[in-house]
Amino acid sequence: MVSERDRLTATVDGIGECGIDSLQAARVLVVGAGGLGSPVLAYLSAAGVGTLGISDPDRVEQSNLQRQVIHPASSLGQVKSVSAAATVHTLNPNVRVQLEPKITADNARTIISAYDLVIDATDNFSAKYLLSDTCAAAGRPHLWGTLVAMNFQISVFANGLTLRDLYPVAPPEGTTPTSRVNGVLGAVCGQAGSILATEAIKMIVGVGEPLIGKLLIVDAASGKWNVVHFGGSKANGHTSSGKDE
Repeated sequence: MVSERDRLTATVDGIGECGIDSLQAARVLVVGAGGLGSPVLAYLSAAGVGTLGISDPDRVEQSNLQRQVIHPASSLGQVKSVSAAATVHTLNPNVRVQLEPKITADNARTIISAYDLVIDATDNFSAKYLLSDTCAAAGRPHLWGTLVAMNFQISVFANGLTLRDLYPVAPPEGTTPTSRVNGVLGAVCGQAGSILATEAIKMIVGVGEPLIGKLLIVDAASGKWNVVHFGGSKANGHTSSGKDE
């Protein structure tokens, strides 16, 4: 029976009681508990995702509070994954939280294989390419986002697609805008993170059309949203999760 907490989610076309069961059984790894990861973690915990893995070894700083809404001011100095886990438990005590170490080339395959899908909320190219390559090798969907100032991009890599199908190599350091130099609007992090959470729910439940083979580009300043297709035949069709059959 669907609980009162989940009643409105279950009434959404294509979700229902089976969708709620799928969410409660799902294991989702969120890498990065900063501006992007904050809304992802908040909405997935509220949606009743059964297990959330959190990987972020950084500590909460004063400058983070402008956009990293999973962390209260009382968490200053705490490890972000620990602070985020505490907030998740406040939002939904039924969610199981697994604290994961920093993802490296040595441990990435082992950690990622324990989850159904991975949400990439990191802020550096090396981590993003490592996650994408490892997710492909492990057969797990890689939900990817990047943002700066009032602009963001979102995509889902699955069915053999990886970040390299979109951006074959990382751009040289210093050639692209960065949040450190150009700043970032906290509310825009909320927009991007909410979309990532929505894509995760779509993949878990098997509803709608995930952004596989599609790049969502948003300029929040002008209100322009565009979708660019890529990947050709790899982008055809999608699966509800990356679980091995």
